[in-house]
Amino acid sequence: MDTIQIKQKIHDFIEHADERFLRLVFSMVESEEAEKDLFSTSDEEMIKRAKKSLKSVDKGNIRNIHAFKKEIDTWKEKRAIQ
Repeated sequence: MDTIQIKQKIHDFIEHADERFLRLVFSMVESEEAEKDLFSTSDEEMIKRAKKSLKSVDKGNIRNIHAFKKEIDTWKEKRAIQ
């Protein structure tokens, strides 16, 4: 099956898909877009972000690994597909 056939099959399936499936696909699309944004960041922007992060640490804006993991878990729960 070539790319054109795969795309057509996906288009056909989406036309009849339920909301749960559409949300799942939408989540995958958002994730892919976010990844592209991350890798298209310029060196200058990365340096700017790093300097900003270091200033934040110097101001005492830090959290331990346990608090960070809890924050990630909460974020995952909020993003879960219903």
